[in-house]
Amino acid sequence: MESYLGVEWESVRTTADLLVARSLQLERSEETRSIAYCRMMEARNDSVRYWMDKRSNRLRGALEPGEMVMAYNRSLEVQWGQLFANRWNGPYRVVRQIEGGSYILAELDGTKLKRRFAADQVKKYYFWERGQGQNITCHSGQTANRKERWSSGAHSR
Repeated sequence: MESYLGVEWESVRTTADLLVARSLQLERSEETRSIAYCRMMEARNDSVRYWMDKRSNRLRGALEPGEMVMAYNRSLEVQWGQLFANRWNGPYRVVRQIEGGSYILAELDGTKLKRRFAADQVKKYYFWERGQGQNITCHSGQTANRKERWSSGAHSR
């Protein structure tokens, strides 16, 4: 029976057998590494394809400094009784994007927040000023003219 590297260790009895087994092990180790590398790359590519299929609708360009955003409050995910809590905080302003993709945010008065926010924890903040008269179609099919200030999905994820 062959082991992972294809050497029958049970049959090794002498120094010569050991040298032959070790040379076989070395000979096959490169082949084994290349097979493992190919399998790893295939798994990574499958993972990227899965992610692209599942989340491609969320892909967007980088947020620009000065843009207003909402920040997701992940701490509420593990707390009991917070099912209907406001999970999005803000609005904040984008200060800059770090090389890894996370964002540094600031309060509207310019005070920087202590922590960074991953790109999936930040979404652009949209609002309409009073008097713009946005027509909104309700679930019942009625159309309403909404004139007060309205912000983007602050209560949903």
